[in-house]
Formats: sequence, C-alpha cells, structure tokens
Amino acid sequence: MAFDPRAALLACVAQPDADLAEAALWLAVEDDAGVDPAPWLALLDEIAAELGPRIGGAELPATGLAAVIATTVRDRLRLRGADGSHPRHHYLNSILENGAANPIGCSTVWIALGRRAGLPVEGVGLPGHFLVRVAGTLVDAHGDGAPVDIDQARSLVARVSGDEVGDIAPWLAATGVREVVARMSRNLRALYTGRQEWALALRAADRCVALLPEAPGELRERGTLRLRLGLTGGAMRDLRRYLDGVPDDAPDRARVERAYASARGMLN
Repeated sequence: MAFDPRAALLACVAQPDADLAEAALWLAVEDDAGVDPAPWLALLDEIAAELGPRIGGAELPATGLAAVIATTVRDRLRLRGADGSHPRHHYLNSILENGAANPIGCSTVWIALGRRAGLPVEGVGLPGHFLVRVAGTLVDAHGDGAPVDIDQARSLVARVSGDEVGDIAPWLAATGVREVVARMSRNLRALYTGRQEWALALRAADRCVALLPEAPGELRERGTLRLRLGLTGGAMRDLRRYLDGVPDDAPDRARVERAYASARGMLN
C-alpha cells in the first residue's frame, strides 16, 4: 500500500501534544514526495540542544530568551524574513535548507525549537501577520525577533481589518498546530492560484477542508476553485454544503448561490 502523507499529517495534528515541525514536514511531503522529514527533524533537535548552553541555565527575561533564539537561528540557519512570493518560503524543509521564510514559516522554526528546548514559545496568528509569544511576550520572528507591544499588535490587526481595534485580547490567543497548518495551506492555496498551478492549488484547498472539516469557508473556497477548473460536480457538492451550513443572512450567500446556480447550469 502506498504511503499517504495526508493521513500522516492528520494523525499528527490529532495528537494532544502535536509537533508543529512534524506536521509542517508532512505537508511538504504531500506536495513533494521526495521530501524526507527525518533529517530536518534531526537538524531541529541538534539546534535545540545548542540553545541550552547559550541560555546557560540563567533565568532570562522574555526578551533575553528571544534574543538567544534569534541569534541561534540566524547563526545556524541564516533565517531571515521573506515575502512568501515563492513556494520555498512556505515549506519547512526548504526554509531550513535556504533560510528564507514567510512570517508563519519563521514562527514555525521558533516554535519547533522552543518545543525541543523546553522553552515557552507559542504561535499567535494575527490577520495578515504571524507572531510568536516567548514567555508571555509577543515577538516578531519574521522581524529578527523584535518585541511587539500591544499597540503594535493592535495596529497590525487594524491594518488588515480596516477598523479600529478595541479589545485586542481575542486576537492574541495561542494558535494550535492544526490551525497553523491550515493557515499554511491557505497561504499555499492563494500562492498556487496566483501562479496558476492548479493541481497544487486544489490540493491545498482540499487539505484545508480535511484539516478544518467544520469550517464552511473552506468548503466555499474549494468549491469556487473546483468551479473555476470545470470540476462541476465537486463544486456543486462543496457550494451546496456551504449554503446548507451558513445563515440565510451570511454576507456572501447571494454570491455563492449564483456560483451554485452557474455550476448547476453547466450540467443542464
């Protein structure tokens, strides 16, 4: 029986203490069967082991811990922020090999090292940007470990939402492994759609649905993509499930109903 990286990914994220690095590497395997997770996981283990001596057992403040991690990833991986315009900025194996990563990729490296070194590092997914929290302090891993205060976080959210943000707390909740990998997949769906690499775009859309089966928006996006590619039956199923699962006053309901009618018309 052929190995199924999607099944491995879903099994990984279902674990109570899921390893984000492992999950991200299974994602990479799904898109490139030549990827072997083992050496990249071993590299992360090796780098994490180096963090202990650099911290030196001292009770460092959060900014000190962040500085140690930032220096380590810069020295060992040449990790630097990239804009995500190329696929290699998205896949963890490529990031570890080439050192360039989008915000969620940089954050994944920090989270993976924190997990292995026993350091308190977690992801915080803001709209339009992805941060980490190190010992309670927000840090921009994509920005070489610069601390981010509450006003800066509020500005990041407002920049995308277009509205003033009052209570920032809901945006600052930790982002779980399943949600991080789903966000990676959304980014890839958008990237490959823009590049017109349709097989990879559809695979990313399908992965989003598999990771978040209760999220109607993922069905809508996959259905819309299927319709664009002429996969009419699948598009109708996705769009119908979306319409059946959202309120009558959903903001995009009329648009999706038109898309569904268009798909149905193609079968007549």
